[in-house]
Amino acid sequence: MTNVVYALGYRTWDDGVKVGYAFSPERIAARLRDDPTVERVVLVDPVRSHLKRLVPQRPAAPRFSSDPTRRHLQPRRWRRGEPTEHDEAVRIQRRLEGRLRRLGDPEDTVLVTSHPVLAAVADRGGWRDVAYYAWDDFRGVPGSAALVQWAYDQITARDVNVVAVTPAIVDIVGARRSTVVPNGIVAADFEPPAALPDWYGALPGPVAFYAGSLQRRIDVAALLELADDLPPEWRLVLVGPLQEPECFAGLAARPNVLIRPAEPRPQVLAMMAAATVCLVPHLPETEGMSPLKVYEYLGAGAPVVATDLRPMRGLSPHCRLVAPGQRLAPEVLAAAEEPRATRAEVLGFRKEHDWDHRYLAWRSAVIGT
Repeated sequence: MTNVVYALGYRTWDDGVKVGYAFSPERIAARLRDDPTVERVVLVDPVRSHLKRLVPQRPAAPRFSSDPTRRHLQPRRWRRGEPTEHDEAVRIQRRLEGRLRRLGDPEDTVLVTSHPVLAAVADRGGWRDVAYYAWDDFRGVPGSAALVQWAYDQITARDVNVVAVTPAIVDIVGARRSTVVPNGIVAADFEPPAALPDWYGALPGPVAFYAGSLQRRIDVAALLELADDLPPEWRLVLVGPLQEPECFAGLAARPNVLIRPAEPRPQVLAMMAAATVCLVPHLPETEGMSPLKVYEYLGAGAPVVATDLRPMRGLSPHCRLVAPGQRLAPEVLAAAEEPRATRAEVLGFRKEHDWDHRYLAWRSAVIGT
């Protein structure tokens, strides 16, 4: 048996709990915790400020585990925020890695991390192996592009094992040892379906739907064109945290556009299933992502119209691709006229892309079993 230390990057375990375990880091952590072939698991949060403890969580997040072979570390420092200055970031991650090596027998332990700087500075000779789990291209973290690129260069130079969600991230990092394990879904999340929010159920006519963080990676220009091109009875609905409101002011002013704050995940899945067409209008520079939403849309049985990027290709005949810069409306209207996926197709898609399968591929790439 092998021990695993899994150090998260940028998002804590509690962050994952708050969004219903929606993203791959918490999916991986939960399966590591429950995997009987892994003798000991230590889940490590990103370094956070002591001051965060002064703000009580309501409700308190459930514990990672009560099993003594499954530990959850929450390292702290006094300063707030993710360090983006090179020397400070390297110092913090080296100190953390030294602490992790003192937890047990690192020669029988694989260190896995989603923090690129920790992967870059970890002592390869002090562990059975070091792996970097790249579930996004973190050069997009504000102020971190140069630091993360430096980390990628170090990961490549030091032959760190890279497991990434897309071929694009593998290419960006440039590591010799690399495996692609795309995002996935949990089939059980879709059954039984949750009730729709009242406001959504009251919408008249067909709906073109987007769920996710509202930020610069979305092709807002394409959505503005779509709002102008859709027939009058259609509504364009966007649901998610408005992280960069200045980008969406023009879109929000359109009379056939509705922008709503984030909803609980079961309701979001229900809205996906009820939508006429679901959208992934991402800009080309997001090609390193493996968008969870496209798997969720298809797992909900909805037709999808997406920007033609590598992670979108070959997923389903019910996913129509539009070249960057081309108008979305023709494909949206065509998708609305096509028969929806059959029950058998939906169940087959859920099974193929379920995290039960993804985790086995991930474990094989990281641990070798």
